[in-house]
Amino acid sequence: MVVIFHRGLQVSSRHLFLTLGDWLIIVLAQLAAVFLRLGFDVGQEYLLDNWGSLVGAVLVYMLVFYAGGMYEPPTRSRRVDFDFLPLVVTSIAAGITGLLLYTRPQMTLGRGIWAISSLLILGLAYALRRLFMSLVRRGLFLKRAMVLCDHPDRAADLLRLLKENPSSLYSVAGLAICGAVPAPAYGASPPVLGSADDLGRLVEAHDVSVLLLSVSPMRSHELLSRLRPLRYAGVEIMDYVSLSEELAQEIPLAHINDEWLMTVALNSSVMQIRKIKRATDIVVSLIGLVLGIPLILLAGLLIKLTSPGAVIYRQTRVGMGGAPYVLYKLRTMRSDAEAGGAVWACKQDARVTRVGYYLRKWRIDEIPQLFNILKGEMSLVGPRPERPEFTEKLAEFIPFYDERHLVQPGLTGWAQVRYPYAASFEAAARKLQFDLYYIKNMGFLLDVSILLRTFKTILVGLRHEDDSFLPIPDKLEELLGAADETEAAPNPNGGHP
Repeated sequence: MVVIFHRGLQVSSRHLFLTLGDWLIIVLAQLAAVFLRLGFDVGQEYLLDNWGSLVGAVLVYMLVFYAGGMYEPPTRSRRVDFDFLPLVVTSIAAGITGLLLYTRPQMTLGRGIWAISSLLILGLAYALRRLFMSLVRRGLFLKRAMVLCDHPDRAADLLRLLKENPSSLYSVAGLAICGAVPAPAYGASPPVLGSADDLGRLVEAHDVSVLLLSVSPMRSHELLSRLRPLRYAGVEIMDYVSLSEELAQEIPLAHINDEWLMTVALNSSVMQIRKIKRATDIVVSLIGLVLGIPLILLAGLLIKLTSPGAVIYRQTRVGMGGAPYVLYKLRTMRSDAEAGGAVWACKQDARVTRVGYYLRKWRIDEIPQLFNILKGEMSLVGPRPERPEFTEKLAEFIPFYDERHLVQPGLTGWAQVRYPYAASFEAAARKLQFDLYYIKNMGFLLDVSILLRTFKTILVGLRHEDDSFLPIPDKLEELLGAADETEAAPNPNGGHP
C-alpha cells in the first residue's frame, strides 16, 4: 500500500472566502450597530472609547464560528444543519460575547449595540453562505478532478463519497483507467477519458488540478514513477483515505493498514501536544469543579429524594494503554438497572429516572469526571472511554480498535460530537473512524472546536448519521450482525459509551 499522507486541516478556497467574508460581516455589523444606535457623531466617540471591546467581540465571533463548524462543507445528511447552523453558532457567539464583556466593567458594550450587531451578523452570515452555494452551482471555487482507477467499478466508493458531499468543491472530469480501457458506455457519468498510459496528456487536456486514486495496492506501486512528475507539476494527489478525511472527517477502516498507521505515528507531534493538553486539563478541571460543585450538590440532593441508591455512580473504564480506572458520574438510572449485566448504550431508555433525564440532557451527570481529569486518568478531549466488557469484544471484531487507547480518553471527543451513541458493533466501528481522525489531527484548535461543538450539541442535540456507507470487511459482517442481535440493549450507566 502506498501511503498518501494528506493533512486533514488545510486552507481551501471555501475557507478563505467564508472566513474573509465573516470577518468583514462581523466588523461591519459592529460599526453599523454603533452608528444606528448612537448616530454618526456620538458613534465616532463611542468607537474611540470602546475599540477594545469591539475588537474582543470580533475575535470571539471568529473563534466560535470556526469551532462551530461554519466552514465545513454540508453533506447530504447534514443539509438541515447547514440551514440551521448560522442561527445556533451566532447565538452561542453572542452569548459568549455578552458574558465576557458584561462581566468585565472595563470592557462593556451597550445592550442595544450588542443586540443589533448580533441580528445583523446572523442575517448576513446566513446570506453569505447562500451566496457561496449559488456561486458553487455556477462553477466557481470548484477543483477540476480526475479519478485514476483499475476499472470503473472500483471507483464506486470514491464517487459515492463525493456524492454524499455535494458541496465538496470537486468537479470530476472523468476516469483514467489502468490497463485496457473498456468500451464506452452510453451516457456513463463520469465518462472514461482514456488510459493511465496517457496520464500526463489527460491531466493537461482536461485542466486537472486534483488526481483521485482508486487503485489496488499493487497497482499503486507501479504508478509511482508516473505520479511523481505530476505532483512536482502542482497536481494534488489524493487517495480514498485522504478524501474521506477531508470531506467526512473520519478515517475509513477498510482502507487503512499498519503501514498507514505507522506513517501517521511518524508524522505526529503528539508528545508536544500532550504537554499542552495536560496543562489545559488541570486549569479547566479546577475551574470546572469550583463552578460545578454547587450543581453536583443540588443534583445529588434531587437524585437522593427521587430514587433510592447511591448518588455517585462508579464504573470501570479502559484508559490510555489499556489500563483500567474508575470513572465517576452522577447516577441517572435506577439502582437495579444493570442487574442483567453490562449492555450497550442507546439514546432513550425507560430506566432513566425523571431527574436523570435532565441531568443527561444537560450533561450535568458528567461533571464528576472532572475529578478523573484532575487525577490524570482522562483528558477534556479524546476518545470516549469504553467498558472492559465491551472493549474485548470490539477489539476482536473491529480492526485497529486498540489504536484509540494510544491517547488519553476524553470527557468529550470528535466521535461524540459527530456520532454520539453506539448501540451496535457497526456503530462502534463508525465511531472508531472519527476517533482515528482525532488521533491523527489532534491539536489545541481541534480541541477547542470539539469543546464548543459539545456545547452546541447540548443545546440542539445531534441525530445519528447514516451508517449505510460504512465499509467493513465482508468477513466481519456476519459476526457484527450476530453481535448486534444479542447486544443491542441500553447502557445503564447513565451516560455515553
